[in-house]
Amino acid sequence: MKNADEDWNTIDPDRVAEQKISRRKLLASIGAAGAAAVAYGATLGLAQAEPGGGVTDSVYGAAADKDKDKPKPPKPDKHKGALVKTTIAALRAETEPDADALYYVTDPGQEGHFYFDPADSASADDTGFTLVSAGGARFKRIVGSERYSVTWFGAKGDGATDDMDVIRAAILAVFNRGGGTLYFPPGTYIVSPSLQKRHIPLKSNVHLLGDGPSSVIKVKDDAGDYWTIFGDFQEWPLVRNVTIRGLKFDQNPQNNTSCYIDLNRTDTYYWAQFCISLFNYDNVAVEDCVFDPACGMNTVIMNNPNSKNARVASCSFRFVAARGAKGYDNSAVYLNGRNHTVTNCRFYAAPDQTAFGAIETHTGQSVVSGNVSDGYITGVHIQASETSAEHADITVANNTFSNAAHAIQLWTYKEHSIKNVTITGNTISIANADKKRTMMVGIGAYPGFLPPTYTGTFENVTITGNTIQFQEEFVRRDLLEGFCYGIGFVRETDVRNVVIANNIIKNAPVPAIHIGNTKKVGTMAHLHITDNVIVNAAHYPFANEAYKAAILLRSNVVGARIAGNMIVDTYDTARGLYSIRLNAADGTFRDVTVTGNHISSKQGGLWLDLNAAVKTDVAEARLTFTDKALEDPLLEAGTTVQAGTIVLVAKPGADASPSPVGYKVQTGGTFGTLSGVTATGRRAAYAVTVNDASALKVGQWITLQAGAQTRRIVRIAGNELRVNAPLSEDVTVPTPVAYAPPTYRPFGWAGRLPAMPDTSGSTVEQLESELNRLKQALRNIGMMA
Repeated sequence: MKNADEDWNTIDPDRVAEQKISRRKLLASIGAAGAAAVAYGATLGLAQAEPGGGVTDSVYGAAADKDKDKPKPPKPDKHKGALVKTTIAALRAETEPDADALYYVTDPGQEGHFYFDPADSASADDTGFTLVSAGGARFKRIVGSERYSVTWFGAKGDGATDDMDVIRAAILAVFNRGGGTLYFPPGTYIVSPSLQKRHIPLKSNVHLLGDGPSSVIKVKDDAGDYWTIFGDFQEWPLVRNVTIRGLKFDQNPQNNTSCYIDLNRTDTYYWAQFCISLFNYDNVAVEDCVFDPACGMNTVIMNNPNSKNARVASCSFRFVAARGAKGYDNSAVYLNGRNHTVTNCRFYAAPDQTAFGAIETHTGQSVVSGNVSDGYITGVHIQASETSAEHADITVANNTFSNAAHAIQLWTYKEHSIKNVTITGNTISIANADKKRTMMVGIGAYPGFLPPTYTGTFENVTITGNTIQFQEEFVRRDLLEGFCYGIGFVRETDVRNVVIANNIIKNAPVPAIHIGNTKKVGTMAHLHITDNVIVNAAHYPFANEAYKAAILLRSNVVGARIAGNMIVDTYDTARGLYSIRLNAADGTFRDVTVTGNHISSKQGGLWLDLNAAVKTDVAEARLTFTDKALEDPLLEAGTTVQAGTIVLVAKPGADASPSPVGYKVQTGGTFGTLSGVTATGRRAAYAVTVNDASALKVGQWITLQAGAQTRRIVRIAGNELRVNAPLSEDVTVPTPVAYAPPTYRPFGWAGRLPAMPDTSGSTVEQLESELNRLKQALRNIGMMA
């Protein structure tokens, strides 16, 4: 403001210009909000020439009546030092730029302050930061931060205009400025990617920021085949220090009828339909983004085993298949490189969509945690790469994978092993009956076909504290029986140093835990299988009953401990067959122990089928007690003893006459009489059908009258018995069944022999008689044959 005593005729024009320049600097310092307020007259008047007046009048105002007779300052040139309200088109047409003026652009979405830079004669017009007039003047936008709106560069976000070229140019302009954040205000930004020809390259140090789901990147109708929306191709320059946050991606598959995703195409490979793709990266994050609907082979892919530092966090994905081959391969997040994380993301696919993978983590040093998927066939693929070396160092923890088919899968890569993996605390439900795939896996090695070059091993794997529930299946279907399990490793390679502990596996129609393979290839070494709870495993009607086991080990097993597991069959009629199967037909077993497992069923128990080389605590159960002599007719019918059992007599009171302390059972058998039970069976079969199983128990010995075939019962399911050895001949007509008694020898007689008379003076004949009586007494107590 002019001092009241100051003479207008003495004002220094240079001082006036200096004051105008400082105003421009002030605007730059107060930021966009303050500048907008200034531009709209909240602080200063706008310089706009009016009819009959000049810009100077607009700046200084018309002279008030009290000042109209005062001397006026020299009238400056047009616009000199003024704040000018204008448009981009007007600036580009400006022929008399003023270095001391501020120009406020009012184009919607592109509002902002510019100034003329007379020292610049080279900068290109990028619409956002620099405007170039027809006369070559460069007008520079005044910005107060490193956050720049994509609308400054001409993006409309109106759901109709194709903004792809503008977004591409905006990213390049921010990159050329040294980096910053490109902001997408709420709106729908249409993009038109095409094959390898049209995409939006990401640039180092340029971040993309939206306002959440209201900032939408949408593929235009009938865009056709395309490689990617944002990103690059293989072997492109390194992109580093980029964050993409708060954007929604709509790939619009329902309205793209001119594309076709198919791995078997040979005309072009650029049909993958990625949203974000990088193949040479460092420190790249995708956060708080929504991908709905997503349809490509991968939605977010960062793929280079030599790259590092990728992060996908708090994003959501909904898969809707694009036009293409039925069931084409797809994964939402595919990360390959060192030191990457996928956390707190959400994945959904409707039951009619074939969404294969939610997450893939390759190479290692990675953490996958806190994610939730529903409807994806696989929650996480874990795979080694050529740079995984001696330790991948991968942790998959505290995720929830619902309605999956192969929830967590581990892969080697060619000859490269997968080592150092921890899988813990995950909650999994397998929709095996709904999805009807030929394989089902809770957690374990990918069981399907791989080329013979995939020879890598599985080592140092911990699987603990997971909960896995399957759907029950009681009807046989097209199922690859040997490639289905709750937790397992069935590839034809070595498996070493594996802990499977404290997991809950319920209703697995297949083995709950399965390690080894049908060809007996590889060594399964140092396995620790403990304290798991397994309920109703292997109830599926397998064609090969070897798979009807809660725990199944095969191949060359060296060093294994199976202990403390609870294996339960809750069906009224038992449906499982084996509790634990380590059978000689399946492999060899060295330094293997099976101890302290709790095995139960409502009817008849499950078959504990152990190779003779397996160390077990069953021997401890061979020491039993009875309160009746084995010869006692009051001994309960059905009492069974097995070969090698020591039976100690612990009856109350003391006998005056000698009686055995115990018995050693030589051949197993069952005491008592069995009445009214008949059986049929087939030669070479383990199954025997009886008319009434109510009096029978697992472990009892029975004899089928036809052929005098004696067998031990190992499992009862309804009226079907499983016996320890196949029948030696057919029994087609019901034949009587009896208990088969054991053979045994008493030992350790207690009590006293009756007194014998003094033989002094006896004849030889009398002495001989007394000796014979003594020998018979010794025979009676088992001391002499």
